[in-house]
Amino acid sequence: MFRRFAFFHLSILFVLLTSCALVEPGGPSAAISVRAGSSFQVNEVVEQVFVDRGYQPILRESDGITFERTGSKLDRLFYGDWDGEDVTERVKVVISSKGEGRYRLRCLPFMTRFPHDVSFEDQHRRPQFYSATYGRLLREARSQCEKLWTSRGGG
Repeated sequence: MFRRFAFFHLSILFVLLTSCALVEPGGPSAAISVRAGSSFQVNEVVEQVFVDRGYQPILRESDGITFERTGSKLDRLFYGDWDGEDVTERVKVVISSKGEGRYRLRCLPFMTRFPHDVSFEDQHRRPQFYSATYGRLLREARSQCEKLWTSRGGG
C-alpha cells in the first residue's frame, strides 16, 4: 500500500517538474538538420510541405518563412475570447545555413488573435508540447530535401 502511495506521489512530482519545460514557451518547438543543394531549395520544399498541410505563407524573409492557418476549435477555446473571435495559428520556420549543404530548420509557433490588425494583434507563443506536430512537418521536409540531394549526386 505504501509503495503505491509513494509511487503515485513521485509520479505527480515528476510530471510537475518536467512539464514546466513542456508548457513554458521559449526555445524552438521543433528543430531538425537537413542536407540540400541550396537555401532556395530548402525554402521551396518547406513551403510545399506546409502548404500541403493547409498553411498559407504570409511572409518570406532571408532567414525563413512565416505561415498561418485558422486555429482549431480548441485553439479558439484556449486563445480566443468570449465573443467567439477566431484565432490564427502562425509558425515561423527559421532556416539557417550550417555550411557545405547543411541547413538547420526551426519552428517558432504562435497563436494570434486579431491577425493583421495593426492596433490589436495579440500574439502568444505556443507551448513546447506542440513540437510533435511541427516535428512531423520538418521530418517530411528533410525527407524531401534528402531525396533531391541524393538524386542530384550530392551525397
